[in-house]
Amino acid sequence: MKKQKRWVIVPVTTAVLLALAGCGGQDNNTSQASNTPTSTSGEQTQSGSGGADFSNTSEGNNTAAGSVNNEDSSEGTSTSAGEKTGTQGQSSMNDVIQEIRSQLKMKDAVLPTSFALDKGKHLAAAIPVNSSDAFKVNFYSVDQSIPVNDASLTSSTNAPDVLAFYEVKTYKDPDSSGIFPDTDLDNIPDEMSVDLGHGIKGMAEGAAGSQYLTWKEGRWTLQIRSVSEDKMNNPGIAKKMVEYLESHTLPAPKDKGFVNVEYPSGGKTVNVTILWQEGKQIHQLQTNQVPNNALGMVASVK
Repeated sequence: MKKQKRWVIVPVTTAVLLALAGCGGQDNNTSQASNTPTSTSGEQTQSGSGGADFSNTSEGNNTAAGSVNNEDSSEGTSTSAGEKTGTQGQSSMNDVIQEIRSQLKMKDAVLPTSFALDKGKHLAAAIPVNSSDAFKVNFYSVDQSIPVNDASLTSSTNAPDVLAFYEVKTYKDPDSSGIFPDTDLDNIPDEMSVDLGHGIKGMAEGAAGSQYLTWKEGRWTLQIRSVSEDKMNNPGIAKKMVEYLESHTLPAPKDKGFVNVEYPSGGKTVNVTILWQEGKQIHQLQTNQVPNNALGMVASVK
């Protein structure tokens, strides 16, 4: 991503996309857990926050990428969060979310509420930033239930597996923050048009050794970037994301939402950054989980 990207708006003709503004359909909370934002089933991306400046929360750049299996399984599964966790695990997860809420200083703060944890694993969290106008929560997968902000979560040795970083910041004027890229382009040339299903067309283009696929769903812009020589199946990944969003609803942003999926050289790791504006607040989630798991975390935000 060293070279400037071309952002595009792809006309969306699908009727099932989201009434008014959100992205996706019926809301089913999702996400899969693993090591330092690692992916358990394939695609991954390096970090990319769409220009967002969350510099006062340095942990946002610590999403270490994990290794994956093969590209065929890399797009992520539609496993609903909680399917893997079970009733008891979900109950424990709810306790952690409730404890986080009780500690946050921001009024009416919303959080991801569901993560798919491997059997025997528990959700843990630390709150490195906590004020009335901004907060950040780091989510972890651990072997035993521990309190929020437990000292073991910041240990320099035997660090726990990171699931995701989630933060919310309040701006005086979010529209002038420069966080969201310009996506105001239309009319995709036939040779660059990609049918992603459900009436959605994407635009494929290449630049400086990278290949990009960009499309629109409601007020959301979604983009996949990979290294050209890796010959990643960007359309295949995008189709699985589009299909997933037919049954999972992302928050309805005030004006803009951006899903940025990036694969570094080799295509074996991924970093997914999801940003959206709600009133004067900008929400951001970063993870090295596969794209559909990242979408599921955001779909569970409430």
